[in-house]
Amino acid sequence: MTTELLERRLETLALAVPDAGRVTARVLSSRPRPQVRRWPRVALSGVATVLLFAGTLYFVPVADLAIAKVPAASELLQQAGLVGAGDRIRWVDAVSTSSGLQLRLVGAYADSTRTVLIMHAEPAIATLGMDPYLTDQFGRLYRPESGYSNALTGDVVVQFKGLEWPAGLTGARVTLHTDSLELPDTSVVTGEWTLTATVTVDEERDLPLPASATTGRIHYQFTHVAYTPATVVVDMLVSGVTAGDLDRRIPDGGKGTAVFSIALLDPDGKELTGSYGWGGEGDVVPVHLVGFRVGGGGNYTLRVSYIGEGSFERVLSIP
Repeated sequence: MTTELLERRLETLALAVPDAGRVTARVLSSRPRPQVRRWPRVALSGVATVLLFAGTLYFVPVADLAIAKVPAASELLQQAGLVGAGDRIRWVDAVSTSSGLQLRLVGAYADSTRTVLIMHAEPAIATLGMDPYLTDQFGRLYRPESGYSNALTGDVVVQFKGLEWPAGLTGARVTLHTDSLELPDTSVVTGEWTLTATVTVDEERDLPLPASATTGRIHYQFTHVAYTPATVVVDMLVSGVTAGDLDRRIPDGGKGTAVFSIALLDPDGKELTGSYGWGGEGDVVPVHLVGFRVGGGGNYTLRVSYIGEGSFERVLSIP
């Protein structure tokens, strides 16, 4: 049965899914996320029920999910942006060894905004190589968006985009594939490493859109604001400047000062770690921010600034 046919069959299925739970930094890219599609809940015929139940253990991995409680250093969770995820992280202990290098999948977390894998390599590596990718049980492929590795400890974190429909309902069996690993000395080892984990997907919850803002010649229009147990997500359109303008840095004798900055502060006024990026051409630029939560609800402050054009703040109230 093809993936397309399977998904059409699954659209008729109603399921009850359990609630889930710097030494080296490599940032590859960041892009706006697609909205998660919702399935209609429709009654099943007797025949369809039997046929679909036979595939439940493979296509609905949360139906038979075991969690191995593996301790993880708090520093590693901070690097992964998973301090706020709590017990929603799925602790695994999968190992793949090739060409004398061992890659161990320690934990995995997924929500509507991203999928994060926590790994350990022996000996330590710098990156997962030239072309790593993630697949789900429906055969879809996901490329890495960012990653972090510690050349002293061998700890590795890789972030992919959020899993696509229908994984948000069924849960996902994800498999990491890579045929090369880059070492800290930049040499590359080839082989075959494959690691699998089963995860539930935390759905994001929308927040009211903040009022738009204009500072100088720049206009900011919010299009999507939401949160998950581990993240705060903000999407907006910026007009009056180009993506090249947002990239500009003012020389300061070092790396330069970015003219455009965006920060998210928690209820205690501490700036969250996370990532943001923009893209596209023309004078309307989509900007996407993901802030990593470390606490609960409250009033989070979004601060946006463009040197020479002014700044503004907006409050995001998370229950």
